[in-house]
Amino acid sequence: MSLSNLLEKLHSLKLEYLLPLPLLLIVFGLSGESLTNLILSRSYPTVDKLQADTQTVNIQIVADVVLTENEIEKEQDFTEVELRVANSVLKKLTFKVPVTKLSEVKAIIAQELGLFGEIEALSAKTQVQVRSTVQVLGILAEIEKERGLTKVEVNTANSVLKKLEFEFPVTDISKVKAMIVQELRLSGENARMLVSYRIKN
Repeated sequence: MSLSNLLEKLHSLKLEYLLPLPLLLIVFGLSGESLTNLILSRSYPTVDKLQADTQTVNIQIVADVVLTENEIEKEQDFTEVELRVANSVLKKLTFKVPVTKLSEVKAIIAQELGLFGEIEALSAKTQVQVRSTVQVLGILAEIEKERGLTKVEVNTANSVLKKLEFEFPVTDISKVKAMIVQELRLSGENARMLVSYRIKN
């Protein structure tokens, strides 16, 4: 079959536009990678830098608590301290202190909590009034219907006090919202902006 017959057959089948396709595939295969590398290696200066939305809200925590337990974990350049609390909806405070000497850790935590002097050995059955202003990054309210309570975790942007944990004896979402607003002294708008809800069981 001659080339002219082949072209006539392709023309009658309306397939003559497929003839350059293999040639295009070969050219793209040979030059595609180098063209992609050239484009991706160029720098594109930007006038504005990308900024994450890290809006925070300051809240003040005031609570009379009894420390029931503490957990101190020393790393090379910081100490992580968890204080567990009784007789309050505030259940746990988590600190990350940039020192490892225990007396300095206690002094920094006492200052962060608005206490005069140290928390004596961070020991159990120590009664304190917590007074602290924290910058809230986000709040997660986990409603546990089976247990009849809601755990609220407040993540902060503070340098030392990193997290507060509350337990509210309610599971109805409107009551949870009301307790968060009341305990954390948030406005309704800030509560809508900062609080995420998760319902378990």
